[in-house]
Amino acid sequence: MDPLTWAVLSNYLASLCKDLTSAAFQAAITAISKNRGSNSMDIVHEFDNLTKELRSIQSFLRDMEHSKLDSESLVNWVEEVKEAARDFEAMTEQIVYYAHALVWDKSWRSKAYAYISSYLPKLKEELVNNIPQRRDRYLKPSLVRREEQICSSGRQMRQPHEELPHETMCTDVVGMEQNEATVIPWLLGETDNSQRNMVISICGMGGLGKTCLARRVYNDQLVRRHFDCFAWVSISKTYNAEELSRSIIRQIIGTREVQATPDELDRSSRAALLGLLDQCLHQKRYVIVLDDVWSRNACDDFSYLLQNGKIGSRVIVTTRDHHVAASLSLDSHILNLQPLPESEAWSLFCKKALWKDPNKSCPRDLEFWARRIVAKCDGLPLAILTLGSLMSSQDRSSLTWKHFYLGISSQLSNNEMLVTMSRSLMLGYDDLPYHLKQCYLYCGNVFPESRIIKKNWLLRLWVAEGLVEDKRGMTSEEVAEGYFDELILRSMLQVARKDESGKVKACRMHILMREVSLCVSKADKLCAVFHEEGVTEDEEKARRISVQKSIEKLPAVRHEDKTLLSRLRSLLFFVDDEASAAAFLTRAKYLMLLKVLELRNVPIDHVPVEVFDLFNLSYLSLRDTKVEVLPKYVERLKILKTLDLRGTKVICLPHEVARLKELRHLLMDCVYVLKKIKKGRRIINLVSDQATMSKIDELLEQKVPTGTISWIHNIEGLLTLKTVEADKRLIANLAALIQLRSLGLTNVRADDGVLLCDSISKMGHLLSLTIDAASDEALMLDSLPSPPPHLRKLVLDGQLWKVPPWFDLLSSLTHLYLLDSQLEATCNPIPHLEKLESLVHLTLLRAYNGAQLCFRANTFLRLKSLNIAELKCLSHLDMEKDALPSLSLLHLSRCGDLQGERLHGIDNLPALRHLYLQDMPESLMSSLGGDHRLKASTGWESISKSMSWL
Repeated sequence: MDPLTWAVLSNYLASLCKDLTSAAFQAAITAISKNRGSNSMDIVHEFDNLTKELRSIQSFLRDMEHSKLDSESLVNWVEEVKEAARDFEAMTEQIVYYAHALVWDKSWRSKAYAYISSYLPKLKEELVNNIPQRRDRYLKPSLVRREEQICSSGRQMRQPHEELPHETMCTDVVGMEQNEATVIPWLLGETDNSQRNMVISICGMGGLGKTCLARRVYNDQLVRRHFDCFAWVSISKTYNAEELSRSIIRQIIGTREVQATPDELDRSSRAALLGLLDQCLHQKRYVIVLDDVWSRNACDDFSYLLQNGKIGSRVIVTTRDHHVAASLSLDSHILNLQPLPESEAWSLFCKKALWKDPNKSCPRDLEFWARRIVAKCDGLPLAILTLGSLMSSQDRSSLTWKHFYLGISSQLSNNEMLVTMSRSLMLGYDDLPYHLKQCYLYCGNVFPESRIIKKNWLLRLWVAEGLVEDKRGMTSEEVAEGYFDELILRSMLQVARKDESGKVKACRMHILMREVSLCVSKADKLCAVFHEEGVTEDEEKARRISVQKSIEKLPAVRHEDKTLLSRLRSLLFFVDDEASAAAFLTRAKYLMLLKVLELRNVPIDHVPVEVFDLFNLSYLSLRDTKVEVLPKYVERLKILKTLDLRGTKVICLPHEVARLKELRHLLMDCVYVLKKIKKGRRIINLVSDQATMSKIDELLEQKVPTGTISWIHNIEGLLTLKTVEADKRLIANLAALIQLRSLGLTNVRADDGVLLCDSISKMGHLLSLTIDAASDEALMLDSLPSPPPHLRKLVLDGQLWKVPPWFDLLSSLTHLYLLDSQLEATCNPIPHLEKLESLVHLTLLRAYNGAQLCFRANTFLRLKSLNIAELKCLSHLDMEKDALPSLSLLHLSRCGDLQGERLHGIDNLPALRHLYLQDMPESLMSSLGGDHRLKASTGWESISKSMSWL
């Protein structure tokens, strides 16, 4: 049996034991057993004994983890343990639910006790008697026999694969010319003044053609003439360093004789092999390919390769892991392969699938399904070649190709060619530790195909789902961010969006990787995808449901449906359909143990009151719904960690939110966004519907109750609070929130400044800060002694008049937005901002009343994006040579006095790729009309860039 099976179950039991000893569970069973008679069952004692039994089973599983035992009885026993553990977990969650219900209705105590009295003896019998007896009766004898067989036969060491990829695998691939044009000059030393020995890393997910690219440059005639000798070895996950060293020597021997016979070579020690290699490579310029490297340990084992040979030698490494690439190469010599663009993917598919056709062109009647097959490959050359090869032998009928496309998912596990491809794609999954496997499968199972997943959204879901381990000194979200970064670096998740600092903000899963992950997790019933027809019988035990298609209505609830719904721990909607949500929410009373409820984009205008009886709910998102009021019943959700109200019409919160002591993320933005939209109307008419604009004006004119969340200090563990209306009590109470990572305030008044500065000075962990002034009020922030040391993002929206004195201390700041700052003409911000060495994005919107801005040489070295808008007095903009060397995007809008001849230095920006102009003087537009970097700019693009901080 796969060792992973043991590890997964062992970790699951460890997590369950942790839940059983948690303060929440202990408090729950104490509350339920309170005031019971002396003859009553001692619940605390019984659960303590069961916890010990679970730990004993866990110890046995860990002993078995590396065994080679594989039998039907073992599989059955593991399934029994899983079922018992799931039943046990369900019981613990049900008990916690009852304990929360007791707070509101004491009559629940008798129901809870009756439940425990009914189920606990049965579970105890299974765990304490039945499972251990079957283990001792069948498994231990089998294990002893298996160990004896292993000892007698010995273990065979896997021999490393040393063959080059087959020629046809590489000649078929299209779209490699640009990558070859990058790598070959690195090999020949044409891009580097130094002729030092160099490592070149080719990095990317499985199936992108890393090995094929290496093969093509390895065999290139220019490369062959430039170097004296060559060697290629495949490292893979398991390798023998000495054997690979021998392989390198054998390949080099053909070009230089060494004093060693083949037999002597086989008997040589590692030290002797290194001596032979030195003899082989002495004064030779060589290329050695280390193909398919999985770990930095392998890099250390072969580091000596750069210490031999003539200057200018090269080592080429192919790897899926960016950790490996970064540990070996300079950034300039790492090539990150990307999926093929649509046109090249289509060309490659036609070349393979229609090779019998002289023109390699697709018949019109097949093109619809052919393009859908190519889209399923998502630009992955291995998948395109594999599916293309399969299609080359299919009948050329539209119906046949349609059936093939619709059956791709099922064929991944039963078609020999597709199974081989799947195994190649999932090698990276096999290499993941258990906790990353769970998080990875979650992405593939829960989210729809091709869905862009924002990082913070995913991290909060992982935490709420209990997929994140505790680490001392770190929040769960920080641990989860480490998981996310690791999956990106291992090429398991694809980067969908980065910010200017290179930090990944959103990801996606490759379409075929997602399909394969669904096959992997099918047996564990990780998540059921709900369609109009419901779920399949195999999915009925799933603990999560992802609603990805609209559901008009569900049939009347049968007894089986109640059982199905009661198993659910997560319910996530990815359809903007009210009927679909209503079909489930009207059955909320059966979703008793739900932990995650994701309702974003569902057009509901209220939350059914039954939702607030889901006492185990940890995550509730109403984002982008039409909900206007959050009921006071929210106080019942005692263990809620995330409450997302962004994009709703909720303006104020009930004071009962103060009782949510476990809350970590409180997100709302209604008033703030409405104010920004209204302010932006003079930039561009966002909404042509006057009725809509009138509604916005009406909302903005409403008197928002003051002090609505002044109680916020009661939630001391809060990490995210944005964006909320400020008053003096709230600002003063913010000082208690010393764990905050992200804070957004609006309606800040001038006389709040000293108090606000005092509160901010206590937030040593703050990473993001947004402060929006009340209308016609200034932001008085001079009294802040020093900003939070790790602050990365700062948005100041309101009059400053002069640059605060603490700006020079923003050493970690990467993103700065100065909006409506109205800095005086005598207070040029540039001399202050150029000291911010980490800055990568700068927006100046109505920020400065002076006539001139000058970016001096050797300043703003990391700035990549600059947005200058509505500086009405700006008449001169100068960029000296060697200033802004990294700037790739420049956006200028509505600076009416900036004429063409007064913009200097555009040609001094070596990295500039995108130049946007919006409502700028005609003379400036004309003077830059021939600049190839000038991009068309629409009104919406203009305002979205100006307001990208929302």
